[in-house]
Amino acid sequence: MSLRVGVIGRACVMLCLLGALILLLAGCTGQDQPSAHPAFTRTVDLSHVIREDVPYLPGEPSTRIERDVYGDVRLLQVGTHTGTTLQVVAAADSALRTIDLLSPHDLVLPTVVIDVRDQAQDNAAYQFRPADLEAWERRYGRVPSGALVLLVTGWDLRWGDATAYLDAGGPGFSATAAATLLDERGASGLGIDAPAGAYTPQSGFR
Repeated sequence: MSLRVGVIGRACVMLCLLGALILLLAGCTGQDQPSAHPAFTRTVDLSHVIREDVPYLPGEPSTRIERDVYGDVRLLQVGTHTGTTLQVVAAADSALRTIDLLSPHDLVLPTVVIDVRDQAQDNAAYQFRPADLEAWERRYGRVPSGALVLLVTGWDLRWGDATAYLDAGGPGFSATAAATLLDERGASGLGIDAPAGAYTPQSGFR
């Protein structure tokens, strides 16, 4: 699963979760944030179980789990880009608010789900573009500021086959769609059920 967090203060924080869903959270300190955290009735775990056969990127160590005679885990080796990981990428002029200052409460957000499985599930080259966003908004309304936008592609069905999941790259947000959602719509984050793509913040990114 890949989680990407974009804008905290004027920084771009990127969470790469190579597994279920990628989140790109973009939060501005004290600006463009919902006035209150949303209420919720249940939680949904979007991550896959960490096992020794999980997909991992070239150059990453394989996942290793050792248990004692009682079945308790005594050793766990997971690459830094395997499973749920967190990276920070800041624009050159950013005053970075570091990830250790985030709390789980910061990750509880109102969510918009955009289902593109018909276009993306069998198309590794699919890119969600501004025109797709506009078509979706004509039907469902404008993406609200502060929302987390999740793109459902169906690519996670390949999770059990590392080659199929990783080698083709998988569908994703185009850079222009990511910029539109984060910079113009004020989305708090982007998420996807395929390997994470890179999104570099512009100077003064918020």
